[in-house]
Amino acid sequence: MIKHIINEIRSLLSFKGLTIILYGLPTALIIRIISKILLIRIMGVNAERIGELIINPAIYLYQKENKINSHGTRSWDIFFMKDKPINKQIFKMLKREINIYPKFFLEPVFEAQKKLNIYFKDLNKYLPIEQRKFKFHYIDKLPESKKNIKFLKKEIIRGERELLNKFGIHKKDKFICLLIRDQAFLKKIYPNLNFDHHEYRNIDPLNFIDAAKILSKKGYYVFRMGKFQSKKFETSDPKIIDYANSDYRNDFLDIYLSAHCNFFLTTMSGLDNLLPIFNIPTIVIPLNLAIARQYKNYLISTKTFLDPNNKKVSLKELFEKNLIFRQKKEDFDNANIRPIDPSPDQLTKLVIEMDEHIINSKPYTKEENDLNNEFWRIYSHYYNKDKNANIEIKFNGQLKVSSRFDINFLKDNHNWFLK
Repeated sequence: MIKHIINEIRSLLSFKGLTIILYGLPTALIIRIISKILLIRIMGVNAERIGELIINPAIYLYQKENKINSHGTRSWDIFFMKDKPINKQIFKMLKREINIYPKFFLEPVFEAQKKLNIYFKDLNKYLPIEQRKFKFHYIDKLPESKKNIKFLKKEIIRGERELLNKFGIHKKDKFICLLIRDQAFLKKIYPNLNFDHHEYRNIDPLNFIDAAKILSKKGYYVFRMGKFQSKKFETSDPKIIDYANSDYRNDFLDIYLSAHCNFFLTTMSGLDNLLPIFNIPTIVIPLNLAIARQYKNYLISTKTFLDPNNKKVSLKELFEKNLIFRQKKEDFDNANIRPIDPSPDQLTKLVIEMDEHIINSKPYTKEENDLNNEFWRIYSHYYNKDKNANIEIKFNGQLKVSSRFDINFLKDNHNWFLK
C-alpha cells in the first residue's frame, strides 16, 4: 500500500502528472458538476493492436444502437486514440461513427476520472461503454448490429477496382482469406518484449498449402493475410496469393478483403474481430476451444493435444486440467501437455466442409448431425460446470451452441470427446 502511494506521488510529479493535476482534475470535476444536465463520457482506445482498435468501438456502437448504458440522460461520448492507429482504414471508418478528439486534450481528463474513482467508485458512469463482464461479452451480438462501422459506396467501388487491377479478380469471382498467426507482428511492433508465451497459438502456414490448392480448384482465389509474417506462402498457383508479403498489401485492402470474402479462416488473431461485425462465414482453429466464438456460420476445429506418452488428451481431461481456457505456453508445459498443429489433411477436409456445407448448404447426413450434436452436448456439459465460465453463464445463461464442429475430426477421434 505504501509503495503504491509513493508511486502515485511520483507519477503526479511528472509532466503527465502535472497535466492531470492542473488541467485534468478541474475539468473532470466540472464534468461531474454538470452531469445531470449533460453527461460527458471519455474513453481511450488501444489503437496499436488491430483487435482492440476494432472491438471496443464496435461494442460501443452496438450498445448505443440498443440504448445500453444510456443512464437516462443526454450524453456526449468522446474517444481518443492512446497510440497511433495500426490501421488507417479502420480509423477512418471509426471517425465516421464516433467522436474522436486529440489525446493531448482528453487523456489527462480520462486519467483524472480514474483517480477520482478511488474515492467515488463511479468511473463506469463516465465511460461511454458498459464494460464487458467476460472476454466475449457483447461480441456475440455484433452480427445483429445495423449501425456499426461500414464501407461507403465509393470505398466498395475502390475495393472492386483494386482487386481487378492488382490481382485480376472480377466482381463476381470468389475469394477467401487465411489469417495464420505467428510471432512476426508482435516482434516487429514490440522488439524489446518477449512473446514466447504465445508460441503454442501459432500454426505453420505451410500446413495450409494443400487446402489452398483445393480451394483454387473449386474456383476460389486465396489470400494469405497479415501485416507482418515470418514465412512465405508461395505456390505456382496464380490464384493463391501471399498478400501479407506482397507489394500490394495496404491498410485499406486488409479491411476490404476481410469484410468481403466468401469465408475467412483464422487461427485467432486481432484482425478476425472484424468478422462478426460483417457476419462473415468463418473457420476458427483456436489453441483452446473456450474462446471459439459461437455463430451460425462458423465452423470450428482444434489442435490435437498429447501427453508425455504421446497419448491424445481427451476433451474431459482438458477441462479437468484447467486447460480448456488457457492460451499460454507455460500452462500447457506445466501440465506436460503438447499441442500438435492440424495436419494438411485435416485442414484440407476442413475447407472442403466449409465450402460444401456452410457456403453451399449441402445437407449433413443424419449420422453427421447426430455426431455434431453429441459433441456439443458433451462439451456444453463440461463448459457449463467449469468455474472459468461462471461469470459468462451468470449473464448469458448456459452455453447455447450455434456453430458446427469439424465433422471429419469428430469421425476420426470418437474417443477424444466420448471418453
